[in-house]
Amino acid sequence: MKYKNFAISFILTLSLIFLCSCNKETPKTDNDTGKDKQTSTNDTVKSKVNTDEIISKIQKFRADCEAKLDKKLLTRKTVDFNDTNVTSEDTRQKWEKIDGYYDGDKIVRIQTYPHKGISTRTEEYYFMDGKLVFAVINDKGTAEIEGKDTGTMNKEFYFDNDKLIKYDNKTKEADKNLESEKKMYETKLPYEAKEYMEIIKAAK
Repeated sequence: MKYKNFAISFILTLSLIFLCSCNKETPKTDNDTGKDKQTSTNDTVKSKVNTDEIISKIQKFRADCEAKLDKKLLTRKTVDFNDTNVTSEDTRQKWEKIDGYYDGDKIVRIQTYPHKGISTRTEEYYFMDGKLVFAVINDKGTAEIEGKDTGTMNKEFYFDNDKLIKYDNKTKEADKNLESEKKMYETKLPYEAKEYMEIIKAAK
């Protein structure tokens, strides 16, 4: 009888131990949550630092191009749309001519000129290794200095692999829908920049 009671007690004890071990879950500690948050924060910081570095590199590149332009170290190639049919009618309606600037055999800058008396809009595009990295739109550009837009109330765009990484609106007119505007420019500007580059390359 004693043996039977002992066996029953032993079996019940083992069962309880087994059930407790199955139901027991390792609680997620605050330390684990903290690690996840820290990782996310670190990734965000790294991304911002990387973007800032790219923007700084683009700013230096543009400044170097402007310095070479001032010293007449860049080779200019002008395409006058009144004298050529190498472009679309839409582009001919927008611009009277465009200038392409070469540093060696690479196009590094493009400047557009509006039809006199019709528009004052000017645009500038900067290229690193054939890729658009910076663009400027000035709806009230002056372009009084040949090859250089002297306007300051403009919109500036920084690109990395055709992705808009920074948009700086320096005009007095606020964007009605910022995200929509950014998406539009991200699609439009690289496309137009490539078109203008091909026009300059094709022109004799």
